[in-house]
Amino acid sequence: MVAARYVTELVEAFERNAERPALGSGPVVLSFRDVLDAARRLAAVLAESGIGRGSGLACVAGTNRPEVLLVRIAAHQLGARLTQVVAGPALYGLDFVLRDCRPDLVLHDVPVPATGAPRLDLDEAVRRAGRHAALPVPVGARDEDVARVTYTGGTTGRPKGVASTFGAMAARNSVRPAGWAKTDYLSVTSLAQRSGGRCLEQFRAGGRVEILDPFGTREFAAACRRLGAVSTYLTTSMVYRLLDDPVTAHGVPGLEVVSYGDSPVHPERLREAVTRWGGRWRQGYGTNEAGVICRLTPADHDAAVGGRPELLGSVGRPVEGVEAEVRDERGGRVPAGRTGEVWTRSAAMMSGYWGRPGTTAEVLRDGWLRTGDLGHFDADGYLYLDDRAVDVVMVDGDNVYCVPVEAALARHPAVAQAAVVGRHSDTTGEEVCAFLVPAAGFAPGPAAADEACALVERSLARAHRPTTVFWVRDIPLTPRGKPDKRRLRARAAGG
Repeated sequence: MVAARYVTELVEAFERNAERPALGSGPVVLSFRDVLDAARRLAAVLAESGIGRGSGLACVAGTNRPEVLLVRIAAHQLGARLTQVVAGPALYGLDFVLRDCRPDLVLHDVPVPATGAPRLDLDEAVRRAGRHAALPVPVGARDEDVARVTYTGGTTGRPKGVASTFGAMAARNSVRPAGWAKTDYLSVTSLAQRSGGRCLEQFRAGGRVEILDPFGTREFAAACRRLGAVSTYLTTSMVYRLLDDPVTAHGVPGLEVVSYGDSPVHPERLREAVTRWGGRWRQGYGTNEAGVICRLTPADHDAAVGGRPELLGSVGRPVEGVEAEVRDERGGRVPAGRTGEVWTRSAAMMSGYWGRPGTTAEVLRDGWLRTGDLGHFDADGYLYLDDRAVDVVMVDGDNVYCVPVEAALARHPAVAQAAVVGRHSDTTGEEVCAFLVPAAGFAPGPAAADEACALVERSLARAHRPTTVFWVRDIPLTPRGKPDKRRLRARAAGG
């Protein structure tokens, strides 16, 4: 059987660029040889713990430390099924994730719940790795094997494991924008999510990765100046923070390429950033289930500031190798200008939701994936997202699902009913807004609202706490009897 191309090409890139700098974090910079050797030693430790082709490996880290990437490279060589988590302010449901992904081993550097799976401290694993020789690891991965199970969520807020094969990972990496290896990639978002894959893409192109954790505007600017030619991926809230800091508002020397796309960005603020900072900008619209679906290219951004400002409200056109259509409720394709659900098809799609054949069947239809996003194409083939069928608010790049927040708010005796939506925020990208119907016998007011919001923070996480509460007589409903989130979002946006 043939080893997975995604992994063999990654190993070949490390061997080909052995003496070049590959990975920096603070004052330490590792060469490609150093990184590959460290990953091989770590793979030996994992193999001693029973990890091999088809094994489940979970890794929970408290920060974006370089070892998170080493674990990923080691797991890929062994052909293991990897689930990674970098603990953040919106993290909850870890106990469920560590049970659902069915790991044969849990690596961790923060406390994790006991789920019955063997556990190994990440620092101890690194110490053991230092006692091993850096011997080549036969690549166990095959294209059809599951490479990663990445957890996402939906309207229920219960995490779902998105299973992606090594073949799908190769398809996601098949189209790389030109010039990546000419810049150093500055990683400032979670290595367990998009940034981790982007780091591996940079390695495959022979380029250097620098990890900055935690993100700060001044620290980011200093790193860009030091490195001299930087590409990066920024969340919407990071763009806003850089625009609002006097030191970085009008330019970040050294910053040449910016990718973004975690949550909707206000077109006027985006225009500010593009015109003030210059450089090449690109937006990627995609999902864990599909990878990148559409991209707004640097040329599109140039056209937007040069006379087509409406493009800054678009997510771009389908990328090479990806089909995208907008369909009605019956699955029929709709013409340009009409809103419907976005469907997509490509070799980069997930194989399904981990352990959920029923849920998989709901979204995968005849080779097509239903994204749950509502949008429309214009006459030039640009996609505009009009709404999200999935109840999720993006706070500082973290997914905050509405149903768990609503359930926590409704546990307060003064609250008869709760509905939660997101609205634009200049600091966090989006913020959580709650609409509360007072229970009989309770007078609505700030004290009860504060107590209900405190319940959310205690039971979920700080990022889930609503920043604004509206007391209302009732929650508006759609013709189907569901809360009319579109109307609520419009009211929240209006203050």
